[in-house]
Amino acid sequence: MKRFKKMTIAVLILTSLFSFRFANEKVVEFSFPKRNNTTITLNATNFEGFTEEWRGTDYYYLGTSKDSIICSVYYFKLNKEEQKYMVEPFGGVAMAGIPMIYFSDNSPLKKYEVNKSGWGNITDDFMFRQCDILEYEGIKMRQKNMYAYGMFDNDLFVSVHLSKENYTLRDSTAMRQLLHSIKKKK
Repeated sequence: MKRFKKMTIAVLILTSLFSFRFANEKVVEFSFPKRNNTTITLNATNFEGFTEEWRGTDYYYLGTSKDSIICSVYYFKLNKEEQKYMVEPFGGVAMAGIPMIYFSDNSPLKKYEVNKSGWGNITDDFMFRQCDILEYEGIKMRQKNMYAYGMFDNDLFVSVHLSKENYTLRDSTAMRQLLHSIKKKK
């Protein structure tokens, strides 16, 4: 009987800890305006709010957390020619690997990126990568960058970018947790 009581108490404690953790999470939704089935969610507890703006045919969100992590969400609308050379060779199927390759190859910071790594499968909802920038145009710095890439239908890429200057191991862990909280809303 004592053993049963101890197990019951342990289960109650664990349940309340998990409930407290999830109760404090703030899920934020992002989507491409006026288009169904493009919503992604992110557990952005420390973020106050996000600004939004059109950039031509693309849509952009930007926010900063209380601990100075910058988060941007960029919906990149492919025109017919871009669809033809980026998506059609893969059978016209939405795969996270396509935007990961596109954004990685076309990053304006590519020549400054060090300590690069990536993970996920090409057919997953999202693929991820991270890198550090230690120098930018001769200026020494210490910036962590993490990315998530996804795709909707055959004409819309989404890139989530997290960055922080003078980051700590704790910041890096928090950024990784943010990335892994990203989900496509089904």
